[in-house]
Amino acid sequence: MKKSRAQANAISNAGPLIHLAKANALQILQTLYHRILIPDEVKTETVDKGKEEGHPDALKIEKAIQQGWIKTIQVKLNSDFQKAAKTAGLRNAEAVVIQYAYQNHLTALLDDEPARIFAKTLGITVRSTLGIVIQATKNNILNQQEAIQTLDKITETMYISANLYKTIRREIIKLA
Repeated sequence: MKKSRAQANAISNAGPLIHLAKANALQILQTLYHRILIPDEVKTETVDKGKEEGHPDALKIEKAIQQGWIKTIQVKLNSDFQKAAKTAGLRNAEAVVIQYAYQNHLTALLDDEPARIFAKTLGITVRSTLGIVIQATKNNILNQQEAIQTLDKITETMYISANLYKTIRREIIKLA
């Protein structure tokens, strides 16, 4: 994996952290964004509950928090935003990530489609786990082989349709 200058900060929901940690690729986030913010709700889901359930990826995320490049934050949802997010069917952690990203002009790392759509309608830059792998390839953080290996590891824990897999793989080959 090549080193690259970090672009900007981002705020993440649980999905991208979990999937990248399980694929041994969490460090991609540090290289792309320098610092990742996570709401307390996301830390509870990824680290506290993950450790209770014996998931090794929880320890990787916890280590990144201890190293300081993943930072937990407290965010209070405003009532109007909470109502809109609830109407859109979003979970509390997703709503917190989106509200904070909107207020602070950060990239939101989200996997669930309703959350991504809601964030995009607000003009927020959104990256999914697969989008992060593509961005890392674009930025020469991962070479073609590393990107495809990461994609393959992600598919071991995250459902990806055959068509989506082929599309992402073609994009990686085109970029590398």
